[in-house]
Amino acid sequence: MECGGSTVLVGVKDLALDASAVRAGAREAAAVGGRLDLVHAYVWPLFPSADGEEGERSEDLVESAAAYARTVEPGLVVSARVVDGAPIPVLVRDASRAALVVLGGYGLVVPGVDPAASVSIQVAARASAPVMFVRDEERAGPVVVGMDGSPDAAAALRLAVLAARRRRTGVVVLHAAGARCASEGDAARLAAHQVVDGPADEALIRASRIASLLVVGAQGNRPTLLGPVTQAVLRHAASPVLVARHTAVTVQPRGRREEQGLAA
Repeated sequence: MECGGSTVLVGVKDLALDASAVRAGAREAAAVGGRLDLVHAYVWPLFPSADGEEGERSEDLVESAAAYARTVEPGLVVSARVVDGAPIPVLVRDASRAALVVLGGYGLVVPGVDPAASVSIQVAARASAPVMFVRDEERAGPVVVGMDGSPDAAAALRLAVLAARRRRTGVVVLHAAGARCASEGDAARLAAHQVVDGPADEALIRASRIASLLVVGAQGNRPTLLGPVTQAVLRHAASPVLVARHTAVTVQPRGRREEQGLAA
């Protein structure tokens, strides 16, 4: 399937909390001429109620989410599914067929739960596609990207440039002191380039206050881990956050789709 079929996958648990994610997913899908796939993953009880209430609630949830997405982007192709299974394996599996995964940001901090074990962070750590976290309404401002010279950061830079093009805004690069610079071709397209001393997570979180989107690399030492800076950003950033891996598939704006390796 070319570029994951330009499918944007959105995990839906509670429409009241995930409406921003559904809206963002619909707009991202429309921007690339793709389709929106809404998924509610649910582990069916061993002994379901006789009236099938659990299944009915789940179907109502995804149908309401699909109806909302169609009001955001009329004409968008939208599918809505209830899938039997735990959210992490379901979303990670389906991410392999998607160009982008969008999740609500409210599950990133759960009282009494290790943040690294949350569904949201585990999906971001394991998914083969970029994962975007959206908490609130759309924001104005540049796309901010963190650069540390790693392959994941190179992927983040490429996604940031594409995201800025779709949003018709500029890119601000926060560059870790001593890290390898972006390529000359990429640097020519950047609106601002800042070298950051001090803790990277604090600099990125501060920058998120003026950003429409913050893009970071996964930074984990293993494919199923996120780095501590990325985890901190996910928990505390004010803006939506897009997590990139260098093995991810990039979706070009409408009419310019192609599968690309994002290694530096």
